[in-house]
Amino acid sequence: MSECKLCGKKGLFVSVNSFGLCSNCAPRVAIDVQQRVRIIIDCLRLISESKNLETRISRCDILIQHATALKQYEDKGISTLENNILPSKLIERYSNTKDTLILEALNDEFEQLVAKSEIIKSISTIINNASKILLKVNEMKKQLNNKDKLNEVEEKVKKFVHDKKVNSYLEAARKADFKGQKAKAIDQYKEALYFIKNDNIDDSLQANELAEVEKKIEELSK
Repeated sequence: MSECKLCGKKGLFVSVNSFGLCSNCAPRVAIDVQQRVRIIIDCLRLISESKNLETRISRCDILIQHATALKQYEDKGISTLENNILPSKLIERYSNTKDTLILEALNDEFEQLVAKSEIIKSISTIINNASKILLKVNEMKKQLNNKDKLNEVEEKVKKFVHDKKVNSYLEAARKADFKGQKAKAIDQYKEALYFIKNDNIDDSLQANELAEVEKKIEELSK
């Protein structure tokens, strides 16, 4: 006795095709699958060929959306894609591809920030540019499956900003000391000391920096 894999209709007078679908379900499924496969193929092409990151990411989303729709047939044992490719595998693969694209883009932006910081001397400009990356990281947390990798990027950017701020205080202090501006030098060293002691990093991990700053304050205060 035949039974339709999709609607469950069964009986002596029910016939199903090679996909296990009855005469009512078969044409509807065929049209749905044909349209979704066409979109998926177009997405695959753009993900592979496009130079635009936003396009590639959005096409991953669209592909995943249509593969998810096809998965309802996979769950019922209905084949939809050629070469025994399963929609669930497409979802898994292109979820990972999307993660990779986003992480590569954020890391590229960070590397550009580091390179530009060698030229840009304004600490406020550097911090502003870093804040833009952190904003993107926060936005992408809603989209990525692998949050750990995204957290690594976030921590890397935060450490970069932290180091730049500390170095800006220390550089200002050294410059003032060189000019004989003792009071200004002490003030900048104290700014650095306050910043280091009140950041989110364990002081034990910054023991050398703390010792150096405290020593300079003591020397200049004599």
